[in-house]
Amino acid sequence: MPSRSSLVARCGATLLLVMFAAACSSGTTTAPAGAQGSPGGVSASTVAGATAPGQAQGGGASSVNDGLGHSVNICTLLPVATVASITGEPLTVATEDDTLSSSKIYSCNYTNAAGTSGLIVTVEAMVAAAAYDSDLSATNQVVTAKQISGLGDKAFSGPLGQEALFGNVLIKVSGLQSDDAAETLIRTLQPKL
Repeated sequence: MPSRSSLVARCGATLLLVMFAAACSSGTTTAPAGAQGSPGGVSASTVAGATAPGQAQGGGASSVNDGLGHSVNICTLLPVATVASITGEPLTVATEDDTLSSSKIYSCNYTNAAGTSGLIVTVEAMVAAAAYDSDLSATNQVVTAKQISGLGDKAFSGPLGQEALFGNVLIKVSGLQSDDAAETLIRTLQPKL
């Protein structure tokens, strides 16, 4: 059985391959000069998680594959005290880790003061459906993923955590043993996006 680190490496490599293929096969479309989105840069199509083909979302130059149309700070939207309360874990530190923000991947690493335990919450807002399918496939190569009904468009949990797809926005909770707590975190974060 592959180790957790090899599964993480495979999932990461698969995700990067999917993102590269999507970037190579689809161009980006920007809003016409002078076009403005609704207040706050969030359009009705952004809230619904859908954009008409060839139409950019409000909030600046964004790809038709961008499910949000804006960047997010998970640590601000989901404060460490909230995460600690939901999970029952002794978490005190929230560290933003948006190393892939150009790919619309935003993360927050929640840890205890010593940094020895914790969890990660990630939002992917570009080619999220393809990333979900890739992660599900990679999980099913190791164990059978547990499908979750009633959470987003589709959701599953596996040994690395829980994932839920909302239109073209994917929310992941990694490193948490409780599926119930992970689902609560996802349900708490999703309306704030």
